[in-house]
This record gives sequence, structure tokens and C-alpha cells, in this order.
Amino acid sequence: IGAEISSSSVLSGLSIIVLVWAAIVLAIAASLGYATLVLRRIVNRARPLDTEDWLTPLWEVSDRLSLEEPPRLLRSEDAKMPFACGVFNATIVLPAECDSWSLDRRRAVLLHELAHVRRHDLVGHTLGRLACAVYWFHPLVWTAAKQLRSESERACDDLALACGARATDYAEHLLDIVTSVRRDATPSVALAMARRKEFEGRMLAILDPELRHSSPTRKQSAILIGSLALISIFVGAAAPSPRTSVHVAASPISRSAELQLLSSQKTPEAKGYPDSREIIGGSKTHEKTETATTIATVTTQATQTVASSIGQVVEHAVEQGATIIPQALLQALSQRTGKAAKDTDERPVLLARILATDTSASLRRIAAWGLSEYADRQVASDALANALRRDSDASVREMAAWALSDADHSSTAVEALSAALRSDASTQVRATAAWALGNVGNRSSAEALAAALSDASVEVRKRAAWALGNSDLKQAPPALIALLSDKDPEMRELAAWSLFQIEDPAAIPALNAALARETNKELQIAYIRALAAVGEKSVDALKNLLESKDPEIRSIAVRALAGGHATGPWPRPWPEPRPFPH
Repeated sequence: IGAEISSSSVLSGLSIIVLVWAAIVLAIAASLGYATLVLRRIVNRARPLDTEDWLTPLWEVSDRLSLEEPPRLLRSEDAKMPFACGVFNATIVLPAECDSWSLDRRRAVLLHELAHVRRHDLVGHTLGRLACAVYWFHPLVWTAAKQLRSESERACDDLALACGARATDYAEHLLDIVTSVRRDATPSVALAMARRKEFEGRMLAILDPELRHSSPTRKQSAILIGSLALISIFVGAAAPSPRTSVHVAASPISRSAELQLLSSQKTPEAKGYPDSREIIGGSKTHEKTETATTIATVTTQATQTVASSIGQVVEHAVEQGATIIPQALLQALSQRTGKAAKDTDERPVLLARILATDTSASLRRIAAWGLSEYADRQVASDALANALRRDSDASVREMAAWALSDADHSSTAVEALSAALRSDASTQVRATAAWALGNVGNRSSAEALAAALSDASVEVRKRAAWALGNSDLKQAPPALIALLSDKDPEMRELAAWSLFQIEDPAAIPALNAALARETNKELQIAYIRALAAVGEKSVDALKNLLESKDPEIRSIAVRALAGGHATGPWPRPWPEPRPFPH
């Protein structure tokens, strides 16, 4: 009888613990459910931003981040802070104040919010909230979730800077947005652009070039997301089993995981070269675009805190024969239609016929836009090249030039784009042709691009200078070197960047002369980087900088002497347009 009473008492105690656990889980779930309802109401009451002044930067930034389709862009009177939401249908919501934003601020905000979409942060944070709801009693889970959010925000800031945003301008936009909001009412299930309590650390990270942020591997990120999902599945499916003893032994996996979590918090960050942010923006070739896809969901610090412990749970589950795979991982493992399927697709033939024969300029433009998916096929590249040379409508020619940017290693595309760059009457067509040639990255376009440096349009000249840096040249055209004396600071910086890419020793005297007369500090650093890329032949030009009174100039000069890449990667300018059918 005494044993039965003792057993009953133990079961009663366990029941109370389970009830308390379940009650708090339900309370947290109810809070998340209410936040979801509030978010849905904000989204339903918002109106789409579908004017050209918003769609143009939206498509442009989407291209920078290699998003096939941009998310929905909404304007809401209820929102006070820009935020991203929607796991399955990504949406960006902007406050009503966005109407008065400058183009630079619009791009900065879109860069940050679309970075969340590109990195799938919405999936990761949703799984993190579910893990917190299930493991509400474990402080390390809350710590990991908080660290996940902090590091993902900083990773998005780094991504925006790597896409060419200036640190000072980006920080100013962030400061203005945060200080304009006295009380942020963004629902907890959304990712607000900034929160006051984490703002100071982010500003320091943005403005301090010595801070190094590194991204985890895809494997680490997949383990993190999948593990959070599996934890929720396993805990939700678990049921009490008969026990022969009230003593419960600590799981070796959970004990090891906890020790690893505790030790990871005491491990100092690894130090590396400053200024080594990942280069995401730009598309020198498709290889450069693929670089963007390596940016993972969270940064290394958060991944090491969580994945080191949870990854063991996944391995243990696999050993036990677990077959449940989160939907997010299934989607990540899905593959696009293969090349063989594309080769048998009849759509490019039909679109090519419309582009060549239809009387409606609007339909021809849409056909050219659609052919961009098939630009590597001869039928598509021939049709686009023909339209670029002969179509009477400038908007159709512009779209054809844009579509040909996907025609890798196509002599037909390079010849048509070079001809358009030389002689097309439309400034926009010439500018798009210059960008497309840079995207193709073929050396045979160097002559046409160099000639375009004297184009009457400033925009065409800038894109031509940018494209030359993307064309894998061995020698810098004299016209490009001459741009170091241009009166436009942006043009001089583009020239320095292209020379940084080309690494031609013949540019050293011009770079040295430009450095001597330059008063703009940012441009001085640009010239030093270009000199450093040349290698040992630039030593004489760099050693004089060791006596500079400016510590930043002296520091980057030392790093330049240490090696051509010791100054870190140089965020690539991005003049890419993104035409879209109306």
C-alpha cells in the first residue's frame, strides 16, 4: 500500500509539472496567435506599392540578391516601422512615411528587408519561436533565439553594405527611421527593421570597419533550421511512458549539448582581416551571382550556439530511424527543371515569333522579357539580338538588351549589345546594353565599352566603366585610366574599382598621381586598394603612405603592403536596371 501511495504521489507531481508546462506553452502559443491575427489585419488593410518609383528599386534590389521574384510590397497606415513577414508568402510592409523617402533610403530599406527574405530568416525565426514555446523553461533556448535575431539583423546589415551601400549613409537612414518611431507596435511574428534595444550594437557594427562578420556554411544553417523543427515535432509527439523508477537519468545528448552551449558562450570571437564582408551584390559573371546564394540564414555565432547542441539531436534521431523531414528542408532540396527539359520547351520558339512579328510593342516587350529565361538557347538569343538591332520601339530594344545579359558565352549577344552601345539612339538602351555586357563578362566587348566612356550620357559612361571591371580584362583601356582625372567623384571611384578588378600595373602611375591630388578620404582609400591589387609593383607608391598622419590611411597602407587582398573584398557598385512589363 505504501508503494502505491508513493507511486501515486509521484504521478500526481508529474501531472502537475506537465499541466504547468502545457499551460505556459498554450499561453505563449496564444500570444503568437494573437500577434499573427494583428499582422494579418495590418497586411489586409495595406495597399500595394505598384508604381514605377517603387517597382524599379524593388526589382533592382531583388536582382542584386538573386531573388527570382520579389515579395509583395505594401504600404500601411498602421505600420510604424518597416518589417518583413510571411513564411510561405513573403511580404514587405512599409509605413506611410515611406512616401517622402528619397530613392537612396528606399534602396537601403529594401536591401535590408529583402535580405531577410533571401536568407529565409522568416522560416528560421518562426521555428525559433516555436522552440521557445516548447522549451520555455530552458534559459539557453531563449538566449539562442535572442542571439539568432541579433546576428541575423547584423548579417542583413552586412549584406546591404556588401551590395554597395555606404556605411555612413546606411547608418543615417537607420538612425532616422528608429528615432522617428517613439513606440514600435510591430507584431512579434514579423521582423522589424530595427528595435531600439539592439540599435546601439548594430550602429557600432555598421560604422566600425574593424568588426568582422562571417557567415555559416549551408550545412550549419540547414542543421539549425531542421533541428528546431524536429525538436518541436518530437516534443509535441512525445507521450508519458510507464516508469519503473522515479529517478530520471540525464540524457547524454542533452547534457553534452548543454555543456557545449555553455562553453560556446565563453569562447571569444575569432579575429580575422578587417573589411572582409562577403561580396554579394554584383554579377561579373554568373559565378559572382552564385556567391550571393552562399549567404546562409544566420551568422556563425548564433549557429555555433544552437547547432552544436541541436545537431546532435538530429543525428540521434536519424540513428533511431526518424523519417520526419521539415517542409522547409524539402523545399530547400527541391531542384529546378533540368537543362534537358528546357531544351525541349516550345515556349522560346513561340515567344521569339511574337517578338519578331507582333504589331503590339507592349506584347513584344513582354515576349523579350520572357525570353530572358532561354537566352542561352540559339533561337532566343537570335530573336533578342534581332529585336535589339531592328525593333522600332525603344522600350522593346531596352528589354531585349536586358534579356541578353543572360546569354553567357554567346557571340551573337555580345555583337548585338556592342552595336547597340555604340549607335542606339536611346540613352536608356545604351545604358542597359553597357550593363548587359558587364553581366556577360566577355573580353571581346572591351573595345565597345571603352568607346562608351566618352558617351554623352553620364549614366552610360558609369555603366561602361563598371562593365569593364566585370569583363575579366588583362589590360586596362587607356580611356578607363583617364577617368581617374574625371571631375565626377563617383566616376573616379568606379574607375578605381574597375582597375582594382583588372590589376594592370600600367595603371600605377595614374593611380599614384590621383592619390597625391585627391582630398576625398574615401577616394584615397579606393586608390590604395587599386594599387594593392597590382601587387609588388605598387610598393614604391604605397610606402610613402606609411608616414601618413591619418591612422586609417596608414592602416590600410600596411594591409595593402601585406598582400593584394589583405585590404578585404571591395563591395561592388551595382548599376543594374530591372525593366519589367507594364
